[in-house]
Amino acid sequence: MSEQLREEKRKIEELHEVASEMEACKSKAEVYRLAVDAAEGILEFDICGIDMEEDGYLVPKASSSEMPNDGYEALEADEGLAGRTFQNGESFLIPDVRTMSEAEPVQEQYRSILSVPVGDCGVFQAGSREAMAFDEDDLELAELLMSHVTEVISRIDSQSALRESEEKYRTLVEGSHDAIFIHSDERFRFVNDRVSELTGYDEDELLGMPVSKVVHEDDRDRVSELIERREREGETPHYQLRIRTKDGDVRYVELSVQSISYDGEQAHLGSARDVTERRRRKQKVERQNERLKEFASVVSHDLRNPLNVAQGHLELARETDERRHFEKTGSALGRMESLIEDLLTLARQGQDVRETEPIDLESVVRRAWATVSTGTATLDVDDGLGEIEADDGRLQELFENLFRNAVEHADDGVTLSVGTLDGGTPCEESSPNLDAEDPPAAFGTNGFYVADDGPGIPESEREKVFEHGHTTADDGSGLGLAIVSSIVDAHGWNVRVCESESGGARFEVATA
Repeated sequence: MSEQLREEKRKIEELHEVASEMEACKSKAEVYRLAVDAAEGILEFDICGIDMEEDGYLVPKASSSEMPNDGYEALEADEGLAGRTFQNGESFLIPDVRTMSEAEPVQEQYRSILSVPVGDCGVFQAGSREAMAFDEDDLELAELLMSHVTEVISRIDSQSALRESEEKYRTLVEGSHDAIFIHSDERFRFVNDRVSELTGYDEDELLGMPVSKVVHEDDRDRVSELIERREREGETPHYQLRIRTKDGDVRYVELSVQSISYDGEQAHLGSARDVTERRRRKQKVERQNERLKEFASVVSHDLRNPLNVAQGHLELARETDERRHFEKTGSALGRMESLIEDLLTLARQGQDVRETEPIDLESVVRRAWATVSTGTATLDVDDGLGEIEADDGRLQELFENLFRNAVEHADDGVTLSVGTLDGGTPCEESSPNLDAEDPPAAFGTNGFYVADDGPGIPESEREKVFEHGHTTADDGSGLGLAIVSSIVDAHGWNVRVCESESGGARFEVATA
């Protein structure tokens, strides 16, 4: 991981820590102060401040310690760059205010400015006396910080309204993006519509239901301990847990809970947010970081070997002028080119699939076979493969790599077969490419397979074949099946390997 990536990762982690501190704030003023302090200390912005809209004006609420003594005054909510940011809900990065009229009005000492909306209720701005002081990374981090501010002040507003009256509370929470609920004696007493959407249970089913019923079975003991501690010590914890929906799906939620009085009795008010997608994005970043490490390993080791061979034979060619040394050099350079192409392919396959379309599966299989050096190998394609929703180019590369893998690891004359998952003997035990943190799920019955009558893959090796760099061939890069796994991941499918009916290898891809 590069120094820049490590630095950005550090800043993101510290901003999330600040977000946790904000959750404990009792007033908006505390939130604004924390946000500005974080902008100074973590993002290293010299001059910054938060303005919030009041009666048609953007009114300063918090500013950095480096703010000039004359400071700045309230502006009309449609005036200048701050007004544009507030009105449009759009962020701006101004590299040099002296060359951009939309930055006016601005104090003369500022050369560059960041302007970021605080939800739909205010503006955060950072300024510098130097031109080109901010970049896109600064802008993204500022937007992340303001998203935390927006969430917390929204929660403060919600809780304040709840305390005023139950009627106002109901009006507010029913329109909330968060799942808001009240429970006492460990049973639901009130839920908003978002709770039903999140859990799959309707309101009538939830009311009176034990809270533990929607909590994932592996998290129930921990939740019971947290409830007991809250009742005993009066804490207001902020934590994550898993829930199981009515349909059996597992979702990750982030909770904030506090003690309240409800219908004259002690109860607990909870606010839950579905963070499943955020966790997946985090895991995706972690996988990308791991891929960077793996690429570095290939570059430093696998590419160095043929490079040394090429250099050695080139030196011998200069000394002896024998043609065979040039041939050896050319072979080594060709090996390097093959490795580089595999690396670039693997990097591209790690991206999300953005465009899919119904594709005739047999046509893709035939095209892939025509582009691979198959020698004396033969292909047997079942009738009626049908269509599949996929990215055409990436699906072809998936088959190319499966075909190439079979040909490279089998004897001459190997036969490959392609069919749907309801054809042939399916895998009984497998190593699916599922995220280890998620509970096991059924593999799926819709999809396709590629099988061969070659030597097969030992059972002890099947869990490793999709790992980057794993190969049993002397000239293999160990990236072909990793590319297959990446393409499968990008489509949201699953892949596994087992023994074919003829004793060879059978790769299954479940698309649903």
